[in-house]
Amino acid sequence: MNLTFYCSEQNDLYRLLVGQERHCPRFGEIGAALEHARPGSGVLLLADAYPKAELELEERYLRLIRDKRLRIYAEYPSSAPGLEISSPRQALWERGVVSSDRFAPGVEALSILALHGCWFLPVRNTGLTSHLVLTRVAGYDKAVFGLPREEAGETHPLLFELPGTTVLVGASKLSHFVTGRYGPMAAWQSVWRALLSWLDPESQVPPLQWKPDVSVRFGEQDALPPECESDALELSFRWFEQHVLFHTEKGNGAMEGYVSHIDHQGRQMRLVSSPRADCAAESAMVFAYDAVLNGNPASRKTAEQIMNYVWSAPAFLHDRKDSPAYGLVNWYDRGPIFYGDDNARVLLAGLAVSRLLGDDRWDDHLLRCLLANWRTSGSSGFRRNFLRYPESFPEGRGWRHYKSEDFINCAPHYQSYLWACYIWGYALTGYDPLLATAKQAIRSTMEAYPDGWKWTNGLTQEIARMLLPLSFLVHVEDTAEHRGWLERMSGELLRQMQPCGAIAEKIGPLENGKYPPPQSNEAYGTGEAALLQHDGDPVCDLLYTANFAFLGFHEAAAVHERLKTTEDRLADFLCRVQLRSEKHPYLHGAWMRSFDYRKWEYWGSSADLGWGAWCVESGWTNAWIAAVMAMRRTGQRLFDLSAKDRWKRRLPDMLEDMDLVQAL
Repeated sequence: MNLTFYCSEQNDLYRLLVGQERHCPRFGEIGAALEHARPGSGVLLLADAYPKAELELEERYLRLIRDKRLRIYAEYPSSAPGLEISSPRQALWERGVVSSDRFAPGVEALSILALHGCWFLPVRNTGLTSHLVLTRVAGYDKAVFGLPREEAGETHPLLFELPGTTVLVGASKLSHFVTGRYGPMAAWQSVWRALLSWLDPESQVPPLQWKPDVSVRFGEQDALPPECESDALELSFRWFEQHVLFHTEKGNGAMEGYVSHIDHQGRQMRLVSSPRADCAAESAMVFAYDAVLNGNPASRKTAEQIMNYVWSAPAFLHDRKDSPAYGLVNWYDRGPIFYGDDNARVLLAGLAVSRLLGDDRWDDHLLRCLLANWRTSGSSGFRRNFLRYPESFPEGRGWRHYKSEDFINCAPHYQSYLWACYIWGYALTGYDPLLATAKQAIRSTMEAYPDGWKWTNGLTQEIARMLLPLSFLVHVEDTAEHRGWLERMSGELLRQMQPCGAIAEKIGPLENGKYPPPQSNEAYGTGEAALLQHDGDPVCDLLYTANFAFLGFHEAAAVHERLKTTEDRLADFLCRVQLRSEKHPYLHGAWMRSFDYRKWEYWGSSADLGWGAWCVESGWTNAWIAAVMAMRRTGQRLFDLSAKDRWKRRLPDMLEDMDLVQAL
C-alpha cells in the first residue's frame, strides 16, 4: 500500500497493517512524513498523545500537501487553519453516527457506531461536510429519530473534510478501534477500508481483521469440545474468586459487578460502592458449588462469610421485631428498600447454599424472610414492587395493611420469583397459605397474558421469569392445567429461540412498559431501558432473560423431559458467548448483558442508565448461569426438599415470631 504514517509503533491501525505484512513507512515528525510521501499518495497523521490533543495542522503543512497533491487523514488536531476547535471533552451518552453515504454499502447513513468513552474535540460546525458525527441518539443499529439539531450544538463533527483541501479530519482518535473496543466490529472494518481506499485509490485494500481485546470463546459455527461446559463453569468459578470478592469486617463480601461504561482505554470499573444482598447471596451460591464440585475449602469459607454478611444487621437484615418490615432484606447495604424479586433471589440462593454446605445456621433467617415477604403480599397474591422503611409504614400502617389490600400487578419480573419461593416454602413446611397465595396470583397472571401484563425492560424477560414458579408448581401439584401453563410459557420462549440457542428479545405494548426503548433522542440514557429499539433487533438479554430462562428450562426439564433439549441449546449458546480476554482479565470467564446473535458480539442499545449493554452483573447474570451449569454437572436441580424436616419443626415457632398464629 502506498501510505505513509506519522504515529507510534503502538497505534492500532499501524500495528494491524504491519501485522498483515504491509509496507508502511513511519515517521516521528509530521514534516518528515509529508516530505517522504510520494506525490499523490496518502498520509495518516495519527494522535499519539491522545487523549491530549497535540497535533498542529499548520499552514506550512497544508502548502506542502497542496503542492504534492497528498490525501491526508489528520487525527485529533489541536489546531487547523480555518477551524474553531475547543478543548477536549469526553463522550458520555454520545455515539458515532454515519452522516453520509461515504461508507456505503458496508455502512449506511444513520448507522450507529460505538466509540466507548472517547475524547473528542468540539469543532464549530459551520458548513463542514461531515461523514461521521458524534451525538446523542436513540436506536439499536440506526438513529431512528434522525440526528439532533446541529445549530443547538448537540451534534459534533467526528470525521469531516477540511474546506478547500484534500484533508479528512478526525475529531477523535478513530484509529483507536482495538484499544478502545469500538463496535460493531464489521462496521469499523468497513469504515477503515473506505478511508484507506480513499487515501490510496490505486491499491487493493486488504480485508481488515483483528482480534478484539475482549471477545467470545467460540464462533457460532465452531465445533464445541466435549469438555466445553465444564471448562466454562471452571472459568466462571475462577472469575468469581479473582474478580468479585472484596473484604468486609466479617470476611469476604461480593460486589455487584462491572459498569457498562467503557473508557477510552477499553476499561470498565468495578461496582463496589453499594453492595447488594441479592448479588452477594447469588455469588455465595457459586462459591458453594465450587466448594462441593472441586473440594475447595477456601470457597466454602467464602460462601459462609458472604452468607453471614447477607444476614447481618444493619447491613442487610432488618431485625427489629417490632417493625412491620421485620425479616426483610435490604436492597443494598444499609438501604432499607425491600424489593420482592431481590428478596426472592436471596431466598433461592440461600436455600441452595444451605443445602450444598449442609449448614442449617441460616434456616431461621430464610424462613423468616419468606414469611416476611408473604405477609406483605396482598389478598390476591401480589406484592408491591418494593416497600421502603419507614416511608411505606407511616404511623398506624403495619404489615396487615399490605396483606389485606386488593392489589394486582401482573408483572412477573417483580412477582414471579416470590411465588416460586412460596411454592418451595410450602413443599418444605406444609404451610398451605403459601401455596394458595402463589396459585391465586399465578392464575390471575396466566389469565391476563399477554395484553394485561406489565413488562419491565421487555416482554420476553417476563415470560422467562414464569418458568421457575410454574416448574415448581407442577412438581407439587401435577395437574393438566398447571402443565398447560408451563407448556404455554415455554412455547412462547421457544418461538423466540434462534437456531444458535439465543433467545430474542421482544417488547409488548408501549403503554404496558415500565422501561421501554427511548422514544426520542433526548430520552436516551435518562432512565432504565430495553436493549432493543424495535422488535426484530437481534439482541439476547443475559441480565434479564437468557439467564433466568436457563434456570427455568433446567427446572422445567425435571418435570417436562422434552424441554431438556431446549435447555441444552441454551447451554451451548452460553458456552459460546462467554468472554475471553488477556488484556482485561477481570472480564475473562464472565458474561455481559447484551449479545447480538447476528453480529456475534456484545452489542445493543445501551440506553439503560444503570445497567447498559456491556454491564457485568455478578448476581443475576453470572451467578445463575454458573449455578445451572453446576446443577447440570451434578445432576441436581434447585428445587430440593432435604431441609423439609428442619423447616417443618421450625414453622410453629416462626409463625408465632412473625405474629401469624392468630393474625389471619
